[in-house]
Amino acid sequence: MDKRISKSFKIIFSSLYPNFDDGERENAEEYFFFILKNYPDRSEINQLKLFFFTFSFGIRKLFIKDKNIPSFVKNLQSSSLTLLRQLGTSISTLFGICNARSLTGEGNLYKHFEYPIHKNNNIEKKTNEFPESIEIAVVGSGSGGGIAANLLNEKYEVGIFDKGSYLNKERNNETFGYHNFYEGYGMQQTRKFSVLLLAGKSVGGGTSINWTNSLKTPENILKEWDSLTNQDNYFNSDEFNNSMDYVCKQLNVSEKNNKIPHKEVKLIEGLEKNDIGYKIIPRNLSNLDYLDDGFSTFGSSYESRNSSYTSWFSEDTFDQNNIYSDTNIKRLVISNNRATHIEVENGSNSKKIALNKVILCAGALNTPKILMDSGYSNKQLGKNLKLHPVSGVAGKYSEEQKPWNGSMQGFYSDKFLFKNDNYGYLLEGLPMHPSLFFPFFPNNSDSYESFIKDYNYWSGGIVLTSDTSSGSIVNKSPQHLWKYDFNKFDHDHLIDGLVNLVKAYHSSGASEIMVASSPTLHWKEDSKESIEDFISKVNSIKHQPFRILLGSAHQMGSARMNPDPNKGVVDLDGKVHGLENVYITDSSVFPRCSGVNPMISIQSMSHFLTSKI
Repeated sequence: MDKRISKSFKIIFSSLYPNFDDGERENAEEYFFFILKNYPDRSEINQLKLFFFTFSFGIRKLFIKDKNIPSFVKNLQSSSLTLLRQLGTSISTLFGICNARSLTGEGNLYKHFEYPIHKNNNIEKKTNEFPESIEIAVVGSGSGGGIAANLLNEKYEVGIFDKGSYLNKERNNETFGYHNFYEGYGMQQTRKFSVLLLAGKSVGGGTSINWTNSLKTPENILKEWDSLTNQDNYFNSDEFNNSMDYVCKQLNVSEKNNKIPHKEVKLIEGLEKNDIGYKIIPRNLSNLDYLDDGFSTFGSSYESRNSSYTSWFSEDTFDQNNIYSDTNIKRLVISNNRATHIEVENGSNSKKIALNKVILCAGALNTPKILMDSGYSNKQLGKNLKLHPVSGVAGKYSEEQKPWNGSMQGFYSDKFLFKNDNYGYLLEGLPMHPSLFFPFFPNNSDSYESFIKDYNYWSGGIVLTSDTSSGSIVNKSPQHLWKYDFNKFDHDHLIDGLVNLVKAYHSSGASEIMVASSPTLHWKEDSKESIEDFISKVNSIKHQPFRILLGSAHQMGSARMNPDPNKGVVDLDGKVHGLENVYITDSSVFPRCSGVNPMISIQSMSHFLTSKI
């Protein structure tokens, strides 16, 4: 079967990218087979493999000639049938990934434009001997786990267990970063509306590779958290606000730690011309050496950012012998409504470790899985997943932008955050490395040679949607997967944000504009299409799966808080309903999405809850 898949890959690849040579095609094919082997959703991969297998037979040429393959893929993307749109989108985005990444670390695209090339580095695995027992096991070391371990370590013996590795403190390339510091190689997606799920996997969790956007939870959100949990000034209280102040002080959060990068200057100019204000994004940096490092999302500038590790359980504050990295948490052993042990493994070494308490902070995608694998049930567990779904717009200028360069994100606009019923969206800048740009703006309709050559002249912005939509876990063995139902209310907010970005790019002189739809919507100044007609096209994007390319770096709410066990998984102290000694202090417990980038919200929630244990 692999030979036939390889044959189809060669034919489709050569048709979509005729300017790439045989070596580049082989490089992309090698990564394509890596995807087929490692992509989490096996059912989707089996569908794709079946298509490639069938496509390899000669009878295909009676219906689809080689020269018509680009049109065929675009027609798939435009189809009224969801399955065909999914197929077209999968081909387009996966081929984009195959050109932006490679197993050697250098994607095919790199040599065609000025882009920094970094080697594949190494990670030194650190192995500590598992103890027989520990007073408190903290599972996960990111935003929720780090501060929990820090506070509890003052009174108890604490062990931190994380399946991720320590960062290597190197300037890594895209492939190395995604393969080592992200869940599912940075390829995991939901079913149905197929949202790309970017979640950190390292010691320090997402805080070690995120974009350091440090926004406090808005008062409107705190009030709604109170309303959803039937409380009066519980979250919207001095105590919770004191937790936010404490976290921000410890992380050195400040607007002074940021500046507008060149790649966002034109976008801001366009927003202002459309009466849309902006603010500087505060960031959690210890010094400004890191300010302009666009590669931090792949692990560089490790010691300059105030990550969970450097802030809460570094060598100065925590016994490093009690940090168990590269350790998979299989389950909790539960007896008589108590967790008695945690079952872990590191390679061939597995152990059941006795404990007094467990703090689950494995993130909204993983915390429910641990409880399910442990035999715990609650009808709300693994439901109510919020994703802050994101899509984007890119604008091309005559002046070079270098869209990966400078501060990761310089600005945000919250003008539309509470557009309707306390929900809406943020507008933010976008650091566009090839692995984000080419899969989300595949642009199969134009000359790929020109598209690649002009990459340095593009600038990107995103719409971060505060979602009422929900997702749920759909299977838990061997690989847990998620589905997500993106509703019309949120879709309309997202479209409104995309239109505002299009207007901003046009007002600031962009000669071309692309929207991350499938197929890519592409406006050109020298075409006969007016910008008004193009905006009408954006507004007419249907509320259907695989019409807009969506991503998520903010997963929340899958074990939400409510004092009623029929409505939530944890009580108001973060204790899991029905279990005497198991707590959750990560984004899973959020009663609704945070509205803004959630790092500060998560750490504040963890501080707020852990202080009660």
